[in-house]
Amino acid sequence: MISDQLTKWLIKINFNLYERMEVIKGFFDITHVRNSGAVWGIFSNHPNLLISKIITGLSILALLVVLYYFLKIDSDCKFELTSLSFIIGGALGNIIDRLVQGNVVDFLDFYIKGSHWPTFNIADTFITLGVTILIISIWRGKCTQF
Repeated sequence: MISDQLTKWLIKINFNLYERMEVIKGFFDITHVRNSGAVWGIFSNHPNLLISKIITGLSILALLVVLYYFLKIDSDCKFELTSLSFIIGGALGNIIDRLVQGNVVDFLDFYIKGSHWPTFNIADTFITLGVTILIISIWRGKCTQF
């Protein structure tokens, strides 16, 4: 969460909104964008501000569910605890943005030719890693307390 908030702060103070810096030609840029919507910018341009508040509320609810499972898991289930820790940290990073400024700062912009992956941030990376580890964990079936 600290690395997420630090990188977002650095982007906000060093880049204007929509400003772009090419890092690896034809593959990776740093681009300052704001996401008031859900994952991958879904509903980001929706004119109804209530949508943003609903997304924030659902994010907080999802965080509480993950926290509940985190507290229930046996301390021997290190793989699962690690995955949930990544998800919790990432979710907190994005929820802080939503509560403080009403949107999430995204800046990691990967693409090949004209095909862009949706711009994302460090928190999104941790959430994705956490979910991936959790899926592997469930597949392994060693700690099936879910």
